[in-house]
Amino acid sequence: MLVDLNSALKNGYLLSYLKDNTAVWQIYHNQQYQWLLMNNTVQSVMDKQLPALLTLPHQQPLKSLVDEIPINAKVLELGLGGASNARYIKQQKPDCQITIIEQSSVVINWCERYFNPHKCQFNIIQQSAEQFILADQNQYDLIITDLFKSESSVLSYLDQNYFLQLKRILKPNGFAYLNFVPDTDHEPQLIKTHLAHAGFDIQWGEKIIGFKNWVFLLKNNKFKHQRG
Repeated sequence: MLVDLNSALKNGYLLSYLKDNTAVWQIYHNQQYQWLLMNNTVQSVMDKQLPALLTLPHQQPLKSLVDEIPINAKVLELGLGGASNARYIKQQKPDCQITIIEQSSVVINWCERYFNPHKCQFNIIQQSAEQFILADQNQYDLIITDLFKSESSVLSYLDQNYFLQLKRILKPNGFAYLNFVPDTDHEPQLIKTHLAHAGFDIQWGEKIIGFKNWVFLLKNNKFKHQRG
């Protein structure tokens, strides 16, 4: 069931609050949902009765990629949030290996405490996504980029080098999911250009109706070469 943010998340009760040098973090809940906010922006929503559901519209395209990966896939998620993507993947592919990169210790601690009711096993590493992919020597069947930095433009971290490194650690014929919130109408086109130059096959890319989010579904086609 998709969440209508204007109605479903009303009448919430504050469950936890923390303000640090980077952001204001809050968790609210009501009878049906529990959700994480960063600087008053919803980052993740969990259905309390069905925690493996993907509840937000921008997450729905991810389902088609999860259907395509092997049952024992290696999955990398860049950005943890409330772990909704990881919970869904683990339900669909219980034997997959999920590595999650998250810079915030607050998000990591709160995820385990508030957003992992079934105690799913994830390998969570506290590090910035950009630093991790520069050094990582593994390859993955699916890579999810779901990063949100309220203090900077998406182009400050989703640059051409980021996508070159992303393609390097994606297996031949592997898939990538990219979700981001641009500040201007020009940023999605620039990111699309970066993706093409990195050699990705853009299978689908659109703005989510009614939201600021853009989502791209990508494939690392085995015989497609990087452009010079």
